[in-house]
Amino acid sequence: MAKNNRVIDNKFLQDPDQIKSVEYNPASGGQKSLTVGPRLIPIQIAGGYTTNVSTKTALPYLGANLAIYNNAGAVGAVTIGDTTITALAPGAVDANGNVGAACPPNAWSYLSAGNNQFIISTASTLLVYIIEDPTRIAQETGPYAQQNAQNTQPIS
Repeated sequence: MAKNNRVIDNKFLQDPDQIKSVEYNPASGGQKSLTVGPRLIPIQIAGGYTTNVSTKTALPYLGANLAIYNNAGAVGAVTIGDTTITALAPGAVDANGNVGAACPPNAWSYLSAGNNQFIISTASTLLVYIIEDPTRIAQETGPYAQQNAQNTQPIS
């Protein structure tokens, strides 16, 4: 059995001393402070890019973190799951344990896809973006893959 781990690509690692020298402002003698939101990326599909997931859409990788804006005056929902998902009403649950995650009107919601790679929404007014994240979920195989996996005993 394989085990999924969250990993990071080394090209995204930064030297803390370089970051400190950029954020310190010698003219004012203080730290720079600017709140900037995450970089939002549309979902890549066969024909280009989209933020509309009113039909079942595959996310490009496992472990994607999502920012969803509900551009309507009513509550909507998104469902994240496997290839069998269908759009579920807010709070509704299907036989596989997938749930329609409620998205309040004219507001942002944030979800993690975890080990799921498909998403669908109840309306095209739910704009779904992937939050840029240098980590991803990779599958580990081999003799130690079951170590620390659910319902297994540690290898002694």
